[in-house]
Amino acid sequence: MMDESPSSGAAESSSDIYARECKIRDHFAACLKEERPGEILLGTENSPKGLAIRADMKTVDNKNIVRIWEFKIRASYEGLGQVLTYLAMARRDDAFQRHMCGVLAAFEFQSEIIEAIRILNLGIEIVHIPAKYRLAGDNPASGPIAGLPNIPSVIPKED
Repeated sequence: MMDESPSSGAAESSSDIYARECKIRDHFAACLKEERPGEILLGTENSPKGLAIRADMKTVDNKNIVRIWEFKIRASYEGLGQVLTYLAMARRDDAFQRHMCGVLAAFEFQSEIIEAIRILNLGIEIVHIPAKYRLAGDNPASGPIAGLPNIPSVIPKED
């Protein structure tokens, strides 16, 4: 998977994107009490038993609902597939004892993803990550970044 970096205009590797998503997730997790009052962090990089896949974050709220999180800069079909897989494996590992739901968190979402989640009643919560977390992953707002203004010198040049 390749992505255009708004800051450099150069293509990024999937490992670079993953690293940025992890930084955003870590910052969001550190501020969880502020963002999601009543929700407690159970951990990050949670792996189902015997599998190499890892959900980004796992939380539980005051109603004992466990949430399995996937963080993306821009959520697409890949993110939806990931959160569905992580949720299924977490439910299996828990022997379906607790209520669990998936969370797809991103700055932007493909519109079809949101519609598919609603139409199919997938039990996936959509979380729009607040813009203040963009810089946690060195991910400024989309679009061109304004450069520094050219400020003319007010001191005349000496000849």
